[in-house]
Amino acid sequence: MVNFMGVVSDAISSLQDWCVNLFRNGIKSQFDGISSLLTDTFDKTTGDNGLIGIFLTGHPADFTGNAGGSGTHIWTTIETLCNNVVVPIGGFILTIVLLSDLIQTVLRGNNFKDFDDSIFIKWIIKCLCGVILVSKVFYIASGLFSFGTNVCSNGLTTLFGGGKYISTPLELKLSALDTLELSELMTVWFISLIVHHGVMILIVAIIITLASRIIEVFMYLGVAPIPIAAMMNEGEWSSIGKNWIKQLLALSFQGFFIIIALAIFKTLFANVITTLNSGDGGIIMQMAMLLGYTAALVFTILRTGAISKSVFNAR
Repeated sequence: MVNFMGVVSDAISSLQDWCVNLFRNGIKSQFDGISSLLTDTFDKTTGDNGLIGIFLTGHPADFTGNAGGSGTHIWTTIETLCNNVVVPIGGFILTIVLLSDLIQTVLRGNNFKDFDDSIFIKWIIKCLCGVILVSKVFYIASGLFSFGTNVCSNGLTTLFGGGKYISTPLELKLSALDTLELSELMTVWFISLIVHHGVMILIVAIIITLASRIIEVFMYLGVAPIPIAAMMNEGEWSSIGKNWIKQLLALSFQGFFIIIALAIFKTLFANVITTLNSGDGGIIMQMAMLLGYTAALVFTILRTGAISKSVFNAR
């Protein structure tokens, strides 16, 4: 009987040890998977093949949505629509705006008593500038958007160096889990599983934000002649063009706010791993903080558009 109880005790102890090692290895695998997922996703951040290179640092003229720039360029389609469909509408609006301004300028001269011939020279110059802007604004606006892409490219190079979001793998040491009981290991494993899925949701959120951003850019570029034509007006219509420029700048620099958010998450993630490996602080608390950081970053990434518009006062 004693031998039987000893066998049962040894079997239970062996099963418990097996479960402990299983969850310990499972937790480490989750962290290895998170590190690999981030590294692979943001690899070659300053090149043409990575997620950031496709959506964030590339000019709209080179955007196809595929790695390496293969496929049909959306730029050509938007350029054709803008030049063939929207430019004539912009020209018509510009004509109305300029004629309205001419009439108001002439009548403003106290019934011709204070009439100044120079108003016609000013009006002609305004007409020439308006025609040039309306006919070429698609390319002018794309050049304006290039400021944002250059800032994003320089920001990635400055923050992430050689082109990897995580230059060295963020590995969790198994020794950091030695003091945990089986129940605690199960809790940590479950939280790490949620964090792993949270990182995947984060990547999806980044893709949604970046794809929505580039689509918005093409829409703003496609109708560019209309707001620019309205901006030539000296009255209330000018606010249409001014707000359009603010919106384009906000979209352009939205990518920079995404980079800042990623840099913050990278630092916070690395700090949590360092704390876990050093054994300082409660492991469950650190895991909960990591989960909170992931959720906060997802929320921040989705709000970068609103943040950028707030900075540029774009309505």
